[in-house]
Amino acid sequence: MLSDEVSDPAAELAGVLSPPPSAQGGYLPAVAHAGVLVTAGMTPRVDGVLHLRGQVGTDLSVDEAQEAAAVAVGNALSAALAALDPGQQLDRVLRMTVYVNAAPGFTEHTAVADGASSRLRELLGERGAASRTAVGVTSLPGGACVELDLTCSWHELEGGA
Repeated sequence: MLSDEVSDPAAELAGVLSPPPSAQGGYLPAVAHAGVLVTAGMTPRVDGVLHLRGQVGTDLSVDEAQEAAAVAVGNALSAALAALDPGQQLDRVLRMTVYVNAAPGFTEHTAVADGASSRLRELLGERGAASRTAVGVTSLPGGACVELDLTCSWHELEGGA
């Protein structure tokens, strides 16, 4: 786990996170501007291959979807850190939105999102504790069971790069 006092989250997490995922279309995986960093929607891809497809509540269990959410948030954090230039540092995660490919009648969206929230706090400590929205949808790109995005804050280090 990354302590709240660590001066360089990117260096600390380099050996823990997978490399940032490649864009799956005409967009950037993350953009940092004016102290705000926003990621694109991230799915649970492992080495570029979508992990765990299907609807939660019919094809997949909540536990499986929590695992997928943890993978997706790792991808989002990796993309966020890669968007920062030398001399810039992640402050904290401000907000996370989690989209769950949910079967009709499924109501455990927040339990699925807990998989991502837990992983963020494991990786970033209290800096990973964020506000959150969890939403059920009828489908996601490639049949993913979960997709999420992050909004973070960052700052320039004193003295620059």
